[in-house]
Amino acid sequence: MVPSSPPAIPFRSRTQPHAGGAPQGCFARVRGGGSRASLGSQASQVGRRPLALAALGACLLAAAACTAPALDVPFSQGAVDTPTPPPFLPTAPPAPKVLVVCLAEEPDTFYLYDSPNSSAQTLLPALYDGPFDVLDYEYRPVILEAVPSVESGTERLETVSLASGDLYFNPETMLPETLAPGKPYLPSGCTSPDCLRRSEGGQIQMDRQVAEFRLLPDLAWSDGTPLTARDSVFSFRLDGDPGTPSLKDRVNHTASYEAVDDRTVRWTGIPGYTDPELAGNFWTPLPEHSLGEVAPADLPQAEAARTMPIGWGPYVLERWTPGESLEFSPNPNYHRRGEGLPAFGRLQARILAVGTEAAIQQVLTGECDVLEESLLDDSALGTLAQLSTDQRLKSSATPGVLLERLDFQTAPAGERPAILAEQGVRRALAACIDRQGVIARAISGLSPIPSGVLTAGHPLDATVASSIVYDPAGAMAALTSLGWIDDDERSATPRVAQGVAGLDDGTRLVLSLRTASGPGEESVAQAIADGLAGCGAGVDVESLPAETLYAPFPQGPAFGRDFDLVLWPWLGWVTPACELFTTAEIASSGNPEGSNASGFSDAAYDRACAEARLAPAGGTALAEAIREAQAILDAAVPSLPLFLWPRLLVAGQGVCGLSVDATAALLWNLENLTPGPGCDVSALP
Repeated sequence: MVPSSPPAIPFRSRTQPHAGGAPQGCFARVRGGGSRASLGSQASQVGRRPLALAALGACLLAAAACTAPALDVPFSQGAVDTPTPPPFLPTAPPAPKVLVVCLAEEPDTFYLYDSPNSSAQTLLPALYDGPFDVLDYEYRPVILEAVPSVESGTERLETVSLASGDLYFNPETMLPETLAPGKPYLPSGCTSPDCLRRSEGGQIQMDRQVAEFRLLPDLAWSDGTPLTARDSVFSFRLDGDPGTPSLKDRVNHTASYEAVDDRTVRWTGIPGYTDPELAGNFWTPLPEHSLGEVAPADLPQAEAARTMPIGWGPYVLERWTPGESLEFSPNPNYHRRGEGLPAFGRLQARILAVGTEAAIQQVLTGECDVLEESLLDDSALGTLAQLSTDQRLKSSATPGVLLERLDFQTAPAGERPAILAEQGVRRALAACIDRQGVIARAISGLSPIPSGVLTAGHPLDATVASSIVYDPAGAMAALTSLGWIDDDERSATPRVAQGVAGLDDGTRLVLSLRTASGPGEESVAQAIADGLAGCGAGVDVESLPAETLYAPFPQGPAFGRDFDLVLWPWLGWVTPACELFTTAEIASSGNPEGSNASGFSDAAYDRACAEARLAPAGGTALAEAIREAQAILDAAVPSLPLFLWPRLLVAGQGVCGLSVDATAALLWNLENLTPGPGCDVSALP
């Protein structure tokens, strides 16, 4: 099954707008009431280094083995005899091929800094091709010559002198701060906590990262105005303006962003900061010639930014009929126009706002060529598998970047007993959970069992070994050896503590499991509860509104650490976010926006994560540090990775070239889509 319209909560993410390669997929389906952020667009900022983190929601699921709904399919009426036109009449040119994309809702804005909703994000690749696509967790240039690299000379470290009062990156807090005596810093040549020093005042030498981005030649906006490096700098200045409703994390980590010439932009990071995702430091160009006279605070309501923007992508927005459709025509100034792209002569976006069955029906009748992912919910999989087998439509699925995980409370707040403080107990309970069975029940088997909570879905996951296996018999023996005994020899009743440190004898092994309201999360929670019950652990499942469960410390039960178990989906991205489980991220009165809900604290883990975050770009240091951090998590089990929510692609038989990817936008290769039935995509299993 796939998540359908779960409410999102705050997550820490890269702040810079990324049009063509903006993460959608699972993100696009994570939407709904009570959200403080919209996935794939803007996120709540808590003043920390960007983490591609939390996409929490109540993913609405139903039973995996669902019966395909009945669909009315029109039959051809056959050929109709028509008179042959006189030979002297000119032949009319063929009508342009129209690609029809059907949306779940009305786009709210196309202004990149105003949190476009999922339907707007689906269409952004039509207006903005790139500037990078993110495919299989890798940045790939679209309107730039290359990703900056040391080998090409477009990435380097340079040494600078700093004094007290200068802005720098604090390697302990991992935040931009003002240098002062006593504060830690990384001296020039140092990329590890091992060589950290403390300022004694006076001049110090530090390294800073510099990258140059070079645009392709002869790029132009759709109105014919040349697109230059200055448009990217203009976008950077908009992002940093206090009147712009965007996060400022990228801006805060930037010392300077300047146009070297018409095609080259130079980004310079603050001293001590190195970014493994350098491509994210190119600001998506915005047209200074059309937006430059508008005050940044007014741009969210300006028609030129919100409803009728100009871009450089394959299409131009011609007409928007509210509540009905948006009409696009080919961009005459598209940089690949000479290749005959885009292949479709027109693009139409229809606003459906209907259920899954009705949306699939419109693909079968030819009224929709491609469905936005938000139109597909848990009722779709059985139907799609059958229709794909019958070659009546095309469907494909791949594990996405939204990880469903079960967190164990290692250090509860308040007076809640620390039942799960012991690592051995957590490992035993994890072995009671049949993750393969949960995957089959929740998403029809459309995800592997992730090896690591940090690396789930990431290419690094294949290099990580997991020691957690489904073994109920071994788990029960382990629980007994740890002091959790079956005192009445009745498997239906919870075990009790006997000689367990920190707990009164007779304490029952009864755990609270909290999750967001909705049949999807509740179904997964019940499967987990059933597995734990088989090992003698009672589980009280409590479903709460997402806005209640995910509220910041101390009000929210999750971040307030008022639970034994919590079930929720979290967002992964190009760089694994080890910060999630560091001691510094434990929420407290001094750090109410901390993201470590499990309370896990381990000095070796904190060190491994620091090594990863300070690792120089390129090389193997980052991957090695992430593997070390993941090994610590695998042994300690503060969180159990369950599965990756799948991304779905559904299209009619008349579209070729579609490809679903975990990290790419749904229409990332829109310009390359071609009409015709002579193609296929991988069918759902």
